Amino acid sequence: MQATGAFCIANAGLVDGREGVTAIDALFTPVMARALLDEAARVSSRPIARLLSTHHHIDHTGGNASFPRETQIVAHARAKAEMERVGFGVVEIVKRMAPHFIEDLAGATERLPDVTFEGGVLELTAGERRLRLLHFGTGHTRGDVMVHLPDERLLFAGDVGFFFVTPLAFEGHIGNWISIGRRVIAEVDADVIVPGHGPIGSKDELRKMVEYLELVHAASRRAFDAGVSIEEAARGVDLGEYAGWNESERLALNVRRCYEEFRGDVVRD
Repeated sequence: MQATGAFCIANAGLVDGREGVTAIDALFTPVMARALLDEAARVSSRPIARLLSTHHHIDHTGGNASFPRETQIVAHARAKAEMERVGFGVVEIVKRMAPHFIEDLAGATERLPDVTFEGGVLELTAGERRLRLLHFGTGHTRGDVMVHLPDERLLFAGDVGFFFVTPLAFEGHIGNWISIGRRVIAEVDADVIVPGHGPIGSKDELRKMVEYLELVHAASRRAFDAGVSIEEAARGVDLGEYAGWNESERLALNVRRCYEEFRGDVVRD
């Protein structure tokens, strides 16, 4: 867990098993990835056999190259395609947006997934533990994957979940993200949910995030139908309690994405 869950500050996971450790996301910088690797060495004498990427964004994949070469990286096929589309040059953009990360990014290089899967579910094991990689369609990104441990009733939600941190949908589909969140609440057996950003929670926290998306989506729809500009629409949204969430200024980007969705510029799949 990384405190605040703000820009490029994400969460990761480790699952120990007889054949080795499975890591869930590599975090952003080599410094962050090395801290995760040190934690893996502290809790297990086994090597890191596998790294699961929940989606392509660099705050979850920038540390990929810091993992041992023998570690197999697994992601959805769409996530790999997005990594190839965006390229690692996005690091330079992030440096301009958040120069405090420049030192920690020294030596960062790209590493793509070794194995991908299509469709909605990939079943894996980590020793005696069952892992289910769930893809419910385009939400935060086209290639979102959640890692479900059904016997432990635990879900690593990746960026399908933002808890007490404002969700960001500049590459997603907010209408479908709402549906995905509702589906997780209704169908996935999990008492504990680890979001991509923010503190550990449960379905209650996921439901609260979905309600934020519903609020923004509905307000944007009304403004869009009234012919209001994106900027004016964003100014007109009353966030209520969500105004106190980290990164609340993301509202403007989320309203813009809603407008793109309503114009048919965003594919729901």
